[in-house]
Amino acid sequence: MPTSQPPLAPLSLPAGLRATRAVQALLLLLPDQPAQGWTEGAVEATLHQQGVAVNRVTVYRALDRFCAAGLLQRSVDGQRVTRYWLAAPAAHDQAAPHMECSGCHQPFQLGEGSAAVQAALQALRQALAHSGVRNPTLDVAVQGECAQCAAETSPPVSSPPSGNSP
Repeated sequence: MPTSQPPLAPLSLPAGLRATRAVQALLLLLPDQPAQGWTEGAVEATLHQQGVAVNRVTVYRALDRFCAAGLLQRSVDGQRVTRYWLAAPAAHDQAAPHMECSGCHQPFQLGEGSAAVQAALQALRQALAHSGVRNPTLDVAVQGECAQCAAETSPPVSSPPSGNSP
């Protein structure tokens, strides 16, 4: 499994956010997103490696503001670790479907079948709107086995016995 996606163009500064050195470094860093998404600790450590002096509160606040501005989506995994993912275009209308493997506990961004997932989520939004909920934020958390863990835990397939036994 690849550890990161191809780097994207740097992000733009959201309106109303001060262009501090930490925020500018974060805007350059986030497009180089690991496959498992960013955690606050990973962002903080990477910025420190780049010589940017930040603390945990600064990173959390910036990530929070980027989520509010629609640049990032957030997901909380089974161990209650918050992960941040680059938001898809028109992300305010979409949820960020992710899966955590129950075997290896690695998080995965679900891209395949996303159209079907988004259609189901749109139906959920319509049902919520019908019941009076306005502007819901949906976080899709799926747990199951990844392909690698499923292959490791599946019993070996034995060949059928041949008719020529002694």
